[in-house]
Parts: sequence; structure tokens; C-alpha cells
Amino acid sequence: MVEVTKEVLFEELLKLDARAAKTEAALEDLVKFMKDMNRELAEGQAKTEALKRELFKDRFDALGALIG
Repeated sequence: MVEVTKEVLFEELLKLDARAAKTEAALEDLVKFMKDMNRELAEGQAKTEALKRELFKDRFDALGALIG
């Protein structure tokens, strides 16, 4: 059996700390990517809505297609 010493525990803590730092960096990258993607989606949605208003003009009201 392996004897658990303070040194072994300290080495394991250092490994865990390094893994936590990598995970934190990856999470920060993911959050940045998601924010950029949400911004791009919002811009695309705004362009789509503007094109719909331009193409359909008075055929749509605020609630959707006019009936009749």
C-alpha cells in the first residue's frame, strides 16, 4: 500500500489546482464564445426583422400576419 504523506497530499493538491485553472480558463473561453454568439444572433435577428418589415410592409401587424 502507498503511504499517504503530507508530500503526496500536497502534490495531489497541486495537480488539482492546475486542473482547476485549466477548467476555469476553458469556462471563461466558453462564456466569451457564448456572449459573442448571442450578439451575432441578435444582430441577425434584427436584420431579419428589418427585411421582413421591408418585404411585407403592411401585410403584417405587431402580432403577426393580418387575416383577410
